Amino acid sequence: MRSIAIVNTTLLTIGRPDELRDRLFARTITVRTLNPLADPARCSPVSRGGRLARGRDDRQLRPRGLRPSVAAPAATRALVGAGADVLSIAESHHSLEDVYLELIDEDSEASRREA
Repeated sequence: MRSIAIVNTTLLTIGRPDELRDRLFARTITVRTLNPLADPARCSPVSRGGRLARGRDDRQLRPRGLRPSVAAPAATRALVGAGADVLSIAESHHSLEDVYLELIDEDSEASRREA
């Protein structure tokens, strides 16, 4: 795969899309449940070093701090054990737009600190 350049008046970075995603974003999974969980922390696979954070809505959860291959089974067991109805589990993917916006945001923050 070819490299791409991200520019915001100056060159911000160059790299292959998958490398840029890995550099900027942690690999996570997204878990969707039928109903919102009253206490997501109770279902967290904390014993293995992870934590469970709410996603965009009350039925979307993102185990963080664990590799997806470890997080998915651990989160599933914890959620089912807590009585949750799991609808789906998938590895989260970030678009090139996400990469661009993240880099632009970092560049803007750096510019504000310098001013």
